[in-house]
Amino acid sequence: MYRKAKFAAFISGLLAATAASLLCAATGAAQDSPGTPGDPYFSNNAVWRAPSANLYVSVRESTGLPVTTNATVKLTCPLAGIDVSGPVQGQGAQVQFRNVAAGDCNIEVSAPGYRTSKDRTEVTQSMTSHNQYVFVYMHPESESAEAAARPPAVPLGLIKEMDKAMQAMREKHEGDARKHLDKAAKIAPTNADVAYLQGMMELDHHNLPVAEQFFQKAVNSSRAQERALLGLGYVQVQMNQAGAAAQTLEKALHLNSASERGHLLLANAYAQLREYPKAQEHAQRAAAFNSEDSAPARTLLAQILAAQGNRDGARLEFEGVLREYPKSLSAAVARDSLASLAKTATPGSSAELAVPLSTVNTSLLPSASAASVTPWAPPSVDTSVPGVAPDVTCSAEDIVEHTSTSTNRQLENLEKFLATEHIQHEEVNGRGEVSQVRDKNFSYMVFIEHDKDGLVFLDEKRDGGTGTDSFPTSLATVGLVSLGVDVFHPGFAKALNFKCEGLGQWRGKAAWILHFEQKPNVKSFLRLWETKTKTVEIPLKGRVWVAASSYNVLHVESDLREPMKELELMRDHLAIDYGPVNFQNGKTELWLPWYADMYLELHGRRYHHNHTLSNFSLFAVDTSDKINLPKDPPPPQENPKQHPLQEK
Repeated sequence: MYRKAKFAAFISGLLAATAASLLCAATGAAQDSPGTPGDPYFSNNAVWRAPSANLYVSVRESTGLPVTTNATVKLTCPLAGIDVSGPVQGQGAQVQFRNVAAGDCNIEVSAPGYRTSKDRTEVTQSMTSHNQYVFVYMHPESESAEAAARPPAVPLGLIKEMDKAMQAMREKHEGDARKHLDKAAKIAPTNADVAYLQGMMELDHHNLPVAEQFFQKAVNSSRAQERALLGLGYVQVQMNQAGAAAQTLEKALHLNSASERGHLLLANAYAQLREYPKAQEHAQRAAAFNSEDSAPARTLLAQILAAQGNRDGARLEFEGVLREYPKSLSAAVARDSLASLAKTATPGSSAELAVPLSTVNTSLLPSASAASVTPWAPPSVDTSVPGVAPDVTCSAEDIVEHTSTSTNRQLENLEKFLATEHIQHEEVNGRGEVSQVRDKNFSYMVFIEHDKDGLVFLDEKRDGGTGTDSFPTSLATVGLVSLGVDVFHPGFAKALNFKCEGLGQWRGKAAWILHFEQKPNVKSFLRLWETKTKTVEIPLKGRVWVAASSYNVLHVESDLREPMKELELMRDHLAIDYGPVNFQNGKTELWLPWYADMYLELHGRRYHHNHTLSNFSLFAVDTSDKINLPKDPPPPQENPKQHPLQEK
């Protein structure tokens, strides 16, 4: 009875820790005030009437395509007193700084895997607010200093044509895509990214020889990218050019050893060559990512084990695929191969042992289509590892303790929060086509429950309840935005393994970077999914950025520790940004979630949900105060169709 009662208390305390995590409390100096001109979250109201510009900064690779990693843009305008930062978002890797006063400004962009880039721009004088656009080009860290010093020659017209081509490719408008790519090729005949996009178009229509020519052209460029090598290797594997594919894909993995697609493609190439030890190594590495490509990776691994005579190992892998990925394309291969194994195990049977074919099975390759020339979701926390300062040591235990203490101290005398939650919902089918774009506003309330042992729990309500009927999908998540607080709560932290990866940065500020992963066979209730009939606990792994001086949580990202077969949930990636909010009495500052993005692959479909909180009101035990945030939530940064998931 005691255990059951304790469990119920835990659930009630967490049932909507969702957008409530309002609570990365500030114990040090404020980082960036979200209520000042220039800030990405500043709203133009009566307080600010000076002539100004909305400055849009788009972060690009040196060849023109948008960067696909988490880039942060810092804007400083000394004469205007502006010093703000913001993450890029959307298909154009863009961030908007609103109401920037006329004058000279400095721009600094940092992104994992790229050299820090600096630029200057002049915000021009105007009698009315207007828009200005700046493009900043990034060079990979692997590029030589001499090559990186050369300014990129990317005409603005080329960028526009490539962006239009990518949009048409995602929407399956082949004619428009080809028209824009032809224009781009005339503007820059030797541009590697134009050739890459042309290769993706041909690959989508299974014109493999033509696709190979375009990918080879992209690879031969002096600014060849990993994606061009993967495209070429993909075509070579399909055309049974296993030897050439192995060489191409080894080069791709040299550029990025954490490429899941690269490992799976290379495993297929070595399987064709019957170099089974190498094939097994790369198949195992691909399967370890626990993502959408895990099913083909594990099926291929099982075939490789069978080819080496390891029947028991092969059988376990085949059964695992059928049990955990019953609707995947590779499940049929696993089923047939398992039957073949059973026949060969029969005494006197003449059936041959199931082995990888000398020709490739396309169901064992990673997915590839023109609609996915830019990722539909950020990389997994284990795929993209942020850079840290060398020779700086840190203790995960100390950081967890300090962050937990500072958060609890700020919440000691607080009772509840009110806010308006705006949720956008976008569905993306297997062909990359966007449909069923919807949005909804919720009245959001968070009760702060103080336990007698000094622990704090968050209890969230939406529109007065916790039902799932108002959500776009049949599932509602529990504990989304509160993740940054709950990770450090003693009740949750004891179920996690923490590792301090070092001293890095977020939005230009020094930050300790911690990786966490839920312990095996230990429930944490850190993240819950609630259906109309039950609540399911989701084991997580993730990464948190904590301010080095104040121990405020700056950013948190999480992924599934492994796919959830019970929910048919293959991907659940959260990215939550926090920032300071000052109260009108000038005495209280809290770190609240600015916004949260959620990317899901559920029941074979893909979703993107975005949550924005505004109109915060804070209630202390005996007093209340209004937070000075704009009444209207910030509009989408770039694509108005992008939508967030509704969680609970």
